[in-house]
Amino acid sequence: MILREKDKMYNKMEFSNNLFNILTLDKPGMMSIRTELINNKLQNIIKDVFKLSVPKKLEITSNKSLFLAWMSPNELLLISKNKNEVVKLKSNIENSLKGMESLVLDVSSSRTIFSIEGSLWRELLAKGTPINLCPSRFSSNSFRRTRLGQISAAFWMVKTDQIYVVCGRSFTEFFFKWLCNAADEKSIIKFF
Repeated sequence: MILREKDKMYNKMEFSNNLFNILTLDKPGMMSIRTELINNKLQNIIKDVFKLSVPKKLEITSNKSLFLAWMSPNELLLISKNKNEVVKLKSNIENSLKGMESLVLDVSSSRTIFSIEGSLWRELLAKGTPINLCPSRFSSNSFRRTRLGQISAAFWMVKTDQIYVVCGRSFTEFFFKWLCNAADEKSIIKFF
C-alpha cells in the first residue's frame, strides 16, 4: 500500500496487487442539483448545459468528460474528473435554473472518488454491500447508493473491468483500508 500526501487538503492513495489497482482520483469535481426531475423544462436545461440527458431511476448517463447520476427523486449528482469544469458549469446551471425552485451545490470538497480496476471488482464489492452485482442486474448504466464496508457510498461502472466508488471525504482513509483488506488475493473467489 502506498500513501502519499500531495497537499494539505488531499491525500493520494494507491494500492495494487495481481488482481486490483485501487486509487483515489486526483481532485474530481462534483455538484449536487436538487429540483423536480420530472419537469420537462429542467430536462431541456440539463441537455443544453451538460450535453447529457437526465438519468432514469438508479442509472447514470455520461459523455466524454461528465457523469450525471440519479441520487433520489429530486437530486442529481454531476461528476467530473476536473474540478475546474464543475466550477464553470455551476454558474451556467444556476443561471439557467433561475426562477425554478432548485438548489445547486458544489460538493467536491466533501467527497472522494475511488477507482477500482480489475476483472473481479464485483466480487470485491460484494463483500461489503447488499446490492445484487450480477451482470444482468448491475450493468454499464447502473448507479447505486448503498452501504459499503459500513459507510454510505455510491458506485457505477466506468468500463467492464473498472468501477468508481464515491464516499464521504471523512471516511476516505477508513474506506481505503477496507478496500485494501477486501482486495486480498487469498480472499477473492470468482463468483460472477
